[in-house]
Amino acid sequence: MGASSAPNPSYGHMSDKTWERLARLKGAPLSGYHNHNYVLSLTGPMSRRLGLPVGTRVTLRTRKAAALPVVIRTWQREAGILDAIGGVLPHVPQCLARRGDESIHSYVEGVPLSAVCPNGKRVGSRLVSALAELLADMTRVPRRALPALPESWPRRDGEGGAFLRALALAAEEQIKEPNWPVFGSLFTALGIREDALTRFAECLPTLGERPFSLLHGDLHRDNVIISHGAAESPLICVDWELATYGDPLHDLATHLVRMDYPECQWAEVIGEWRRAMGERRPEAVRGLGQDLRHYIDFEHAQSIYPDVMRPALWLLRNQGEATYERAAAAIGRAIGVARAPLRLAEVPGPERIERALRAWVACQPA
Repeated sequence: MGASSAPNPSYGHMSDKTWERLARLKGAPLSGYHNHNYVLSLTGPMSRRLGLPVGTRVTLRTRKAAALPVVIRTWQREAGILDAIGGVLPHVPQCLARRGDESIHSYVEGVPLSAVCPNGKRVGSRLVSALAELLADMTRVPRRALPALPESWPRRDGEGGAFLRALALAAEEQIKEPNWPVFGSLFTALGIREDALTRFAECLPTLGERPFSLLHGDLHRDNVIISHGAAESPLICVDWELATYGDPLHDLATHLVRMDYPECQWAEVIGEWRRAMGERRPEAVRGLGQDLRHYIDFEHAQSIYPDVMRPALWLLRNQGEATYERAAAAIGRAIGVARAPLRLAEVPGPERIERALRAWVACQPA
């Protein structure tokens, strides 16, 4: 894939309307929660602007302005992350040009892992090993190459406890707070307190010392592309917009949960991660057995917000008894997983969840 090229200055005076028109005429839309993604073939003028052959396929990404805030962002521009890692990690997309919330990336040939190995299905041992290698390779990216960290972000190696607290408080600030005015009554009816995340942060124990590194932050089956043209590795990692900098155990925890491995495969995945990370940065595996569970707890704790809000929003577009039952069942499962990390008193039953949903839907504007 090669190193990222510098943004082409000529991109700056191409209007939004030009890019949108090209996407409609030439592009095949791809699904994406946080972005509108279009695959398009470069025409003559655009190929000259980007220094690529006519007909080269690229991906146009535009962040969705109205997307529900359900993720933690350490950096606001994915392009800056790709610029930093392109010369170190070969199997990532290149950012070819950018402006504001728009960027053009090199097109990644291949299929997502989710297309050949859906959630819940066992992942082959060769792929588990390759994924562990990918996570471990992120330690090769020097911090100085990355975009500037927020002022409040922990920087010093070994501050694992401070990093996990920073994650919890970032989830409070970026996910819970902006959504509470709309969804607060629903969360309260479900027994989820407004201060649930801050209480989680306050109760964290002291964690072991591990060197910090770049973390992908969202390595799941949709973000892993199987590319048969890659000689050194069968995998290409995409969607770096949620990348962060901190304790590598956080990346392992989010990977374990979001990949939806069968429970019987967790030990294999953890073992492969220990092997791969131990070969590159042995200090990063210190305290693995004691501390991983706290990062898994955080993943389950912060997930309660999207896992409640998305079914609730879905109900606004899909009314009916069966839809309420489905939404209540999904929310009940999410609360069950988050109960221990958030120290919830109980998991409400299906009838109580349905009543809370109906009351919330009734209060929403038409």
